[in-house]
Amino acid sequence: MDPAAPIPNYDNPESIGYRLVIVAVVFPVLALCFLVPRLYTASHIIRKWHPDDYLVIVAFLFTIANSTVCIIQTTLGMGNHIWDLPFPKFQSMMKLGMIGGAMTYNLTTLFVKMSILSFYLRFATANHKFRIAVYVVMFFVVGYTIPNAFLFLYICKPMQYYWDWTIEGGTCINQQAVFDSANILNMATDFIILVMPIWMLWDLRVGIRRKVGVVGILMAGGFVCGVSTMRMVTAMTGANETDISWHYVKNLIWCIVEMDIGIVCACLPSLRAFFRRFFPNMFVFSSAFEERLTATLTFRRGRELSSQPNALQFRSTDPDNQSNSSQDITDQRAWWRRKATGPDVEKADQKQVTDESSVQVVEKSALGSDSGKT
Repeated sequence: MDPAAPIPNYDNPESIGYRLVIVAVVFPVLALCFLVPRLYTASHIIRKWHPDDYLVIVAFLFTIANSTVCIIQTTLGMGNHIWDLPFPKFQSMMKLGMIGGAMTYNLTTLFVKMSILSFYLRFATANHKFRIAVYVVMFFVVGYTIPNAFLFLYICKPMQYYWDWTIEGGTCINQQAVFDSANILNMATDFIILVMPIWMLWDLRVGIRRKVGVVGILMAGGFVCGVSTMRMVTAMTGANETDISWHYVKNLIWCIVEMDIGIVCACLPSLRAFFRRFFPNMFVFSSAFEERLTATLTFRRGRELSSQPNALQFRSTDPDNQSNSSQDITDQRAWWRRKATGPDVEKADQKQVTDESSVQVVEKSALGSDSGKT
């Protein structure tokens, strides 16, 4: 035995596998806490199921399978130092990780992304170019994910050589190049999916309330991109580590976090109706703020239009009706304010409107008395 080599400890080895077990239990539960309200919303509140609902269910089943694989790997030595692993256990750990772990991870990310992209299609029925872009991204995601999911079939010849290095004449392709390419493509599609709603939001004729919600979803999606980046950096920096059973734990942890946070983000757009029904007070402040902001923007737009010479909808061009133009403008402004605001904001502004009307009456009375004197 090489005197510089560590002494194997098969009976009581040092291990960090418990960290992987904790993450493999906690994060699927977190994803389930968002998935259940989404499914309840589809079945009891909206009473309509969409393709993205089914796709996210499949994604959750695969992430459960992946977490199970990771937990089983810890019983085979994942988290131990490689010199503390008997070779048969090391072989079983590598085989399970390559076949079960890689396949379930790639299929989870595939169905999460397909669920989000299917959700985009539901809200872009009139934007033909955007729908084409979504289908192109779908095709691209499927095109690189499926080969990665079944990488174990062709990465080594024979296939068993990946986990059994004693096979004579076995060869493998450049594994690190394959893994790095897959990580880069995965991160790139994460960012593409993140920014795609900006295009949809730009042309979508919805109120500011809906746009604020989409911005919130984008911020959550940015967190997934950050996790994906961290996982890629961890995988690349640990590529040359020889103690792979110890150092690979960090990569597996980031994989689990990425999958389950992706499911959470895929569920977020569907939870607004759920929280409005069961936690309506959560939206009181935000709704009032959005309504007042909408009223302010609309009122300013009305003032801009009324100041334009050709704004026929606010100013009459008939000389005989010039005396009524001011009242018409006031009526139009009041109508737009009522249209843009809810009943709560309208009640809150009622006193201000009454005061403004009183001032106008006083001014008219003063003008009438002055004209009588003259």
